Amino acid sequence: MYLDDFEENITQYCRREEGEQVDDLQCAGLRILQKKGTFRYGTDAVLLANYAAGAIKSSVRLLKRLRSPGKTESTGAVRVVDVGTGTGIIPVLMYGKLNAEEGIDPEGANYTAVEIQAEMCDLARRSVSLNGIGSVVTVVNADICDGCLKAGAYDIVTMNPPYVRAGSGIVSDLSGIAGARHEIARTQEEMIRAACTLLVPGGYIFMVNRPDRLTDALCALRNAGCEAGEITFVHANIEEPPVMFLLTARKGGGKGLRVTAPTVIGENN
Repeated sequence: MYLDDFEENITQYCRREEGEQVDDLQCAGLRILQKKGTFRYGTDAVLLANYAAGAIKSSVRLLKRLRSPGKTESTGAVRVVDVGTGTGIIPVLMYGKLNAEEGIDPEGANYTAVEIQAEMCDLARRSVSLNGIGSVVTVVNADICDGCLKAGAYDIVTMNPPYVRAGSGIVSDLSGIAGARHEIARTQEEMIRAACTLLVPGGYIFMVNRPDRLTDALCALRNAGCEAGEITFVHANIEEPPVMFLLTARKGGGKGLRVTAPTVIGENN
């Protein structure tokens, strides 16, 4: 989509409120709305979108299994749900990687983006409209733990849950930022448990979090019937401890965790 097309979309489909800006995602011509004083996407979301999209594109076996005949309500498209979508950055970027760029096939993937905060949900919806991708990305303002989505209806879950445990850290005065970073509405364990119920048997969860939450994540996944199969540690500097981890888990998967080569995102990588 060209810049002129974006300007037309902003006029026709997206209102822009005070303090909002349109950021270029440098991916398939996509852009996203963000607002000063609210939670803004970071490197973690970009890494997760690339990680999940890369896993889907590179794994022929995964695609064949997800698209196997006889699946309940199968449409031929990979069905992705992003839990706690915030600005909608992860499904928008995944669309760029899987549908708009070197698509996995003509049917691509369909995305459901779930967000509990109404203000962030509004931004996500308008970003979807801005990019003209409402036919493949649906934004839902709901609590994922309240059974708002049908169980066993999705092939893939992406998750970027709040990093800070309930009762820990300094909470921002801005409710949107606090809710995204801290376990205020829901804990990581609650979100993982709800996310696992959404998957078809053999479906995958891709998630990102900080290293101090790794044990919590692994335990929650196993308790919910999803087994971690791969982990990639992310470093700002390879000589320093990791700052994040990217994790793949499978519903009903077998035991055995593979640690990949680290990802380095700092300038001196």
